[in-house]
Amino acid sequence: MKILLPPLPGQAALCLLIIALSSMITGCQEDTRASKLDTQRASEVSDARLKQAQSNLLATLGQSPTAKESQYPADNTGSPRTLAWNPPMTREDGSSLAPGQISGYRIYYRMKHKNDFNIIPLNDASTTRYRLEDMPPGAYEFSITTVDVDGLESRRSDPVEVNLI
Repeated sequence: MKILLPPLPGQAALCLLIIALSSMITGCQEDTRASKLDTQRASEVSDARLKQAQSNLLATLGQSPTAKESQYPADNTGSPRTLAWNPPMTREDGSSLAPGQISGYRIYYRMKHKNDFNIIPLNDASTTRYRLEDMPPGAYEFSITTVDVDGLESRRSDPVEVNLI
């Protein structure tokens, strides 16, 4: 035989409140595994893109990246030196970057014996080449960044050393 006792006043409401609060607290917890994996993957994608850009840049300048890193043959035709790069397809966080979201690029350069970099702004997203023919002879270091339509600038590519003689 079961004996049912009537609930005390407010006891049912308190019970429902406790259940609702525990559900909310459980639902609001962050899944740290997912965010760590996403961050790690974004970093890997970003590093791969930077290495690809550097390899392209070295090949275009006729420099010799290591065979392991080179995906493109060096152009040793004797034509004027030109920096060339491929537009990135992802942001540093791994999210997609459509061509329409790129507003331009910045070329950072300096003579190897100097500390300060100069900047050449390229405000046209379709410009992915820059001729070095007007630069004075010397040993240079070049890096490139991408600028999006909101003015956000990527980190610099790995530097490429170029001897212009």
